[in-house]
Amino acid sequence: MNAPAHNRLIDFLATYGPVAASDSLCDENVRIAEDEYGVTSISTQAPRLEDIGTELNIGAGRNVILTGTAGDGKTFHIRRFLEVHHPAALVGWPGAEGVLHIQLPDGRELRVIRDLSEISDSEKEAELASFASALLGETDERLYLVAANDGQLLKYFRDAARTGGTVADRYRLLHERITEMLRAESETANGVALRLMNLSRTWSSATVDSIFDAVLEHPDWDGACSGCLGASGETPCPIQLNRSLLMSSDGVPSSFRARLRNSLRLAAANDQHVPIRQLLTLVVNIILGDAKNADRPLLDCATAKKRALARDYGSTNPYNNAMGRNLRDDRRRANRVFGIFEVLGVGFETNNIIDAMLVQREPKSLYGTLFDQEPTYGSNVFDQLRREYLGGGGGDVAIRNFRRGLEAQRRRAFFLLPEHPYVEGATPWRLTIFHHGGEYLRLLDALEAGAARDVTDPFTRQLVRGLNRALTGMMAADDNHLWLSGTIGKTDDPSGRVATVEAVDRTSTTNLSVKLLRDPVTRRPSLGVAVPKLWVQAKMPQLDLRPLLFEYLMRVANGSLPASFSRQCHQEIRHYALVATAAIRAMHADDESNPEVVHMLSLGTQGEVQASRIEI
Repeated sequence: MNAPAHNRLIDFLATYGPVAASDSLCDENVRIAEDEYGVTSISTQAPRLEDIGTELNIGAGRNVILTGTAGDGKTFHIRRFLEVHHPAALVGWPGAEGVLHIQLPDGRELRVIRDLSEISDSEKEAELASFASALLGETDERLYLVAANDGQLLKYFRDAARTGGTVADRYRLLHERITEMLRAESETANGVALRLMNLSRTWSSATVDSIFDAVLEHPDWDGACSGCLGASGETPCPIQLNRSLLMSSDGVPSSFRARLRNSLRLAAANDQHVPIRQLLTLVVNIILGDAKNADRPLLDCATAKKRALARDYGSTNPYNNAMGRNLRDDRRRANRVFGIFEVLGVGFETNNIIDAMLVQREPKSLYGTLFDQEPTYGSNVFDQLRREYLGGGGGDVAIRNFRRGLEAQRRRAFFLLPEHPYVEGATPWRLTIFHHGGEYLRLLDALEAGAARDVTDPFTRQLVRGLNRALTGMMAADDNHLWLSGTIGKTDDPSGRVATVEAVDRTSTTNLSVKLLRDPVTRRPSLGVAVPKLWVQAKMPQLDLRPLLFEYLMRVANGSLPASFSRQCHQEIRHYALVATAAIRAMHADDESNPEVVHMLSLGTQGEVQASRIEI
């Protein structure tokens, strides 16, 4: 590799990494870092920018509060709004003043609080009455644009209500309304002139891609790096190589990047939100991560050259870096994004098919699918470890090195194996605890696209079969009827072979039926009982299909014992059966002429659920 010129971009990116002090992670310090390193700052999408502009630039607009957890981009959204609509207000940004006053074209005043937690108590008190008046719609002279963490926002009005006096009820009302909006994940509410945007709930593949693109396609990669061999040659620069593995090649999207995006999407569905700040940390650590020295876990240009000359690519493995394996345990745990992959168990979960491929190179078709790709982190790293292990002469050191190498190859396989490989059972999701993670994402896609019922029906069948097996404790094969079974009396028996309502048909149009839909609040799939339009419309409970619960039902449907995988999921399903049964019985509460019917359930010879009616 030719001796590279020092690229200041590498040093600048390192400030976004998982280091103790990362000033660039705070939007307020972006310009300072930009000037210090002499490079262009990282510019990404502000996904709610258009919504903010719509509210604040129209005559009857509402106040806007941006909330969420640290690193979600609240201050960044405010800066982008000012850049687009009021650039003159950015002079000296962020400045010492906590409240920015802007004159809108229609004569109204816009007051901008870039962070409620950073302004002084005196400033908070001075704004309280005016802020409350604007939120309650009592004035059309001013609007507010405010960034605040959930806790700070609620504390602001809770403390104000505790001061007592004639205005305490106003602040108490605002506290109650905002609390309910956050709980229900609603952006608007009656009685308040407010658009509450929770950036913790702003998941978008486009947002993730924009962050990756902002780093990978930064203009300052050109120039100093052009003197290096980059990702080519026998000893490629690990920085440029890792970057190339996240980028499209010959028009083919990066499998590595796609699988990262899918993992983050699955985590979001499991309420493990990753802020923008942490997404930047992830991509930077993948490119610059170095496991050689835990005290300096990121590469610079000089260190990258040393690793390449020594062919020490085991230390710069981007698939390990994605898990934060180049970091000390405490530092890895301090970065939420690496916990996503810790939960998935990538590197530790496997099956016999994939491990046989990695160790014995069989089956050859699967081995070729994985190892015919980029060899630097594949065969070039792993073959020697495998030979020493299989040769049996390396002792404990060879065994330990092989195990670590095998874990690394499992991680590489997770990111590079195709979603539907030729060998059954070798899907990449089998290398995680969510064996059915790919199916969950496909179901999400189908529901988001409003797909026809015949597209989602295969999922419904498996979920119904899983529910029947989990509820009855029997290996039922019935996927056409949902039996909301349980037990009579108080018992710890996990199986329930008694049903007090008729079975729910999976596809009925004239009776109760099973319906799989996308919940508008959680944005997750949910399964419930649908009531025909001509019937009295009762509020029916829904089973929230988080990825873990979906995984549980799919595994049970495919033969796992209900109590062996997750007792929590089992209890959740039993609770759903109870409340759904109660809701159905309530629909028929006025029908006193019919006798009470209990169904005793058993299995037929073909695994079908049979019911013996007992009238009471």
